[in-house]
Amino acid sequence: MRIALALAAFALGGCATAGGLARVSPHVGRPLVLTAPGLDGKTVDVAAEQGKVRVVDFWATWCEPCKEELPALDKLARQHAGRGLAVYGVSFDEDREQIPEFLARLAVSFPILWDRGGDRLSQQYGVARLPTTLIVDRRGFIRFVHEGWSESRAAEQRREVELLLEER
Repeated sequence: MRIALALAAFALGGCATAGGLARVSPHVGRPLVLTAPGLDGKTVDVAAEQGKVRVVDFWATWCEPCKEELPALDKLARQHAGRGLAVYGVSFDEDREQIPEFLARLAVSFPILWDRGGDRLSQQYGVARLPTTLIVDRRGFIRFVHEGWSESRAAEQRREVELLLEER
């Protein structure tokens, strides 16, 4: 039942370009508490990366803006890994088997987690549209939340990540 409700919410909201909803997330300022299985089935605790700036992106293979955003996030991850940036993607796909082939076409190298249908994490973080991106500071607090993707949104996210990387 909950999966059906989550899918209905995504069907209504779907994917978002940068022109998507302009709202302040109630999650800004809250600590990140996020565990999910990786594609290998092992549970990953993203909150355990204390001391690192984290970017957590909620996406799906059927989301057109996500197909453009994931390579941009991969570039960001590679550019700033040595400065303490960790990027995670969380797929909301129903079928886990679709994900590896999709990622192989995009050459994404950061860890990918899976929340089947977005059932659990969409509710936990109020994800109504994909992609939705959380940017988390070194102390583990969510500082920025973005819905949608565009080149200007990518530049804004880069500036925010660089700002947080400068904080100690």
